[in-house]
Amino acid sequence: MSPATPGPRPLTRRQALAAGMVPLLSAVAGCDAPGTGRAPIEPPTPAEPPAGRVRAGLVAFGDFGGGRAQASVAGAMERWAARHRVDALVTTGDNVYERGEPELFAAQLDEPYRALRRTRPLWATLGNHDVAAGHGPTQLRHLGLPDLPYARTLPDLRLLFLDANRVDDAQAAWLDAQLATPGPETPVVVFHHAAWSCSRHDSNEQVRRSWVPVLEDHRVPLVLNGHDHNYQRFVSAGGVTYVVTGGGGRALYPVDGCAAGAPQRVAAHVRHHFTAVEVRDGSLAVTVVADDDTVLDRAVIGR
Repeated sequence: MSPATPGPRPLTRRQALAAGMVPLLSAVAGCDAPGTGRAPIEPPTPAEPPAGRVRAGLVAFGDFGGGRAQASVAGAMERWAARHRVDALVTTGDNVYERGEPELFAAQLDEPYRALRRTRPLWATLGNHDVAAGHGPTQLRHLGLPDLPYARTLPDLRLLFLDANRVDDAQAAWLDAQLATPGPETPVVVFHHAAWSCSRHDSNEQVRRSWVPVLEDHRVPLVLNGHDHNYQRFVSAGGVTYVVTGGGGRALYPVDGCAAGAPQRVAAHVRHHFTAVEVRDGSLAVTVVADDDTVLDRAVIGR
């Protein structure tokens, strides 16, 4: 009797995610449900973040260069830094408009954040405007940064910066290797084109297929994106929090209802803002602050 033909091997979770066979719908209650087509209702501001020692802190912002609200967002970050620990500034891209011209670096990258950068580094990823005329590497050198992808660390925190202008397998492999490396630091991943967004640009299909499976497989606590000029927060069924923080200064974009297949969006605001991240004992505290110092959203993410 001939041996039985073995059946097909089951897909790994990452393969199923990449193939779209595992939904990313979250069980977290939110402001709109995927597929409803309804614009979100802004949720009430949650309670204060947990008490305890702050081990590290940063402010993240994107889509700002030369925008009318750039100065007001920078001022709000200065006021936040006067009362909270801020070890670094992190950009989610589109730092210099319209085409990343080096002659605009001083006005759009240096001057607005001069006070904040006296004692803190500015770590950036690149957006589509930054590379439009081929000056992306020049901008990174201006900031004293290496080519993307690269990693930076703060106490108990590891930031992984990717280049979403060229979503490829090489960066997916680099990200996978970085996340598989054991260490005490909590990973946060930063890139420009949003993994999930329900707005003018929507979710980036290449990111969704190439990088989201890696992020979900490693259950990354927090992903910071830009590209759409507003604030949105999603939480996947696997517990990954995806934040669009693109309200750093340029003209704002409206938010739309989300299509089926996206994680549930739990918060959204069309306001100029920045996103503060604080590393606390056992958690990341995320606070989103408008340019008039209004707290728009808070979240506590386990790490």
